[in-house]
Amino acid sequence: MRQPTCVIYDRLSRLFAEEAPDHRIAACKAYAEQRGWRVVHVATDTNVSGASRLEDRPGMREVLSWLPRADYVLAAKLDRYARSVLEFQRLLRAAETTSTTIVTADGVVSPENASIIINVLAAFAEYERDMIKARITASKEHFRSKGNHLGGLAPYGYAVSGPVNNKRWIIDEPAAEIIRECADRLINHGASLTGLARELNERGILPPADHARKRDGRKLRNQRWHSTTLRDVLYTPALRGWLIQAVPGTKRGALTNQPVLDAEGKPVSAGPEILSAEVWSAVRAVIDGKSKGRGAERTGKALLLHVAQCSECDGPMYRQRRSVKGTDYSTYVCRNGVGKRGSHKPNVITARYLEELVTADYLKRFGTFAFMHWAEPDGSAVLQLSEVTGQIERLAGNLSALDPNGAAARVVISQLTALEQRQAELQAEAAHSEGRWVNSGGTVADAWKARDDEGRRALLTDLGARVVVRPATPGAPKRFDPQRVTPNYDGPAWWRELDPAAAHLEAIALEEELAL
Repeated sequence: MRQPTCVIYDRLSRLFAEEAPDHRIAACKAYAEQRGWRVVHVATDTNVSGASRLEDRPGMREVLSWLPRADYVLAAKLDRYARSVLEFQRLLRAAETTSTTIVTADGVVSPENASIIINVLAAFAEYERDMIKARITASKEHFRSKGNHLGGLAPYGYAVSGPVNNKRWIIDEPAAEIIRECADRLINHGASLTGLARELNERGILPPADHARKRDGRKLRNQRWHSTTLRDVLYTPALRGWLIQAVPGTKRGALTNQPVLDAEGKPVSAGPEILSAEVWSAVRAVIDGKSKGRGAERTGKALLLHVAQCSECDGPMYRQRRSVKGTDYSTYVCRNGVGKRGSHKPNVITARYLEELVTADYLKRFGTFAFMHWAEPDGSAVLQLSEVTGQIERLAGNLSALDPNGAAARVVISQLTALEQRQAELQAEAAHSEGRWVNSGGTVADAWKARDDEGRRALLTDLGARVVVRPATPGAPKRFDPQRVTPNYDGPAWWRELDPAAAHLEAIALEEELAL
């Protein structure tokens, strides 16, 4: 007869000598021995709050990853698992999905009464969740309609003042003066955002986050102004004194924020205006006119950043962007070979041709390889599995009440099919207690095609790529010479991390494949 298995868990909010977990773990081991259970793992969390989420605790993540292989999870007392009903309910649901029983050594939750505890806590958890959600929503709506500040930092140019239930914006004059000055120079003096940001840094003007920290007496982070920072400061509707919120379906940001409107469709005021309607509109028009590329896709940083290396100094090659009449004349340059103070002769190469050469070489060598990704067993798969299982059960219950030949039934069946497929994937993932490389279902070439330059650079890095570039021979024709370029690859990360014996066999196979 198979001996039942058990995982022991203990948590401490603070670690003191007199509160060491040894005695609780010993009590759990004694309880397990009395029941005839085999302890397969002991997980602990120290200096971790019981109100924190399960996945935010290292020890609890170990427990979650063990659930598919353990019959019981044991703690000394109920409060060691969690001090949040909702989080404890999540743990119970995850354990139920893997047919694991949650118990305590003090007998409050035992194998005999665990199912009763689950049902009682489920009812309380659902009630508590609904009450909290309704209370928070109603409170936010009330204070938003009054123009109260709802938390966080006030927009640059403002500070927060007033009692807890009636916080409003007041003008922060030093910051507001910077805003007015920049607005005037943009509108009337032809200044640029980049030039203004550089000048603010030279004058020692603190950017928004550090300005707020200094005002509140907190430690500075030595941040700097950037053109995008200044753009956001000048573009936001908050400069009119209006309470703002993100457009539904978008992330909160200066370019997507919109005023909160009252019942009559008018902006809700949270404080006095810094810029008048006329000035603010003119500023936005200038910024829009200078930002013709807004909304266009960005390719990210250079493809070969930290991949291309100079043969003379082993230093990185940087991409210098240059375009003339729509033609790309960008180059990769080693800074150590530039100017009178350069430590070696110039090393410059045409970016477009270098990137095309590396791309072709890379795909020829590795394009047909199966693309792998690293799956880390953090216990999240078990939590997701319990949620997906609950969705399947709810949809299956709804299906019985629908017309089998109706459109609604077909929609539910398609959803069930997708959820069951996801359930199978999560079950397979939860069955592994150690991290592993997993086949992504495509090739390296497929991954390369689907990514932008930043993503492709990550693929090159995963393969340990180094592209060595040599300076041009003096007197040689001024055209791209592929002989100056030597691509080197250590091989895929999933291959490099094998154990030595397996890596040796893989190395032989890799050499044979690259020789083809």
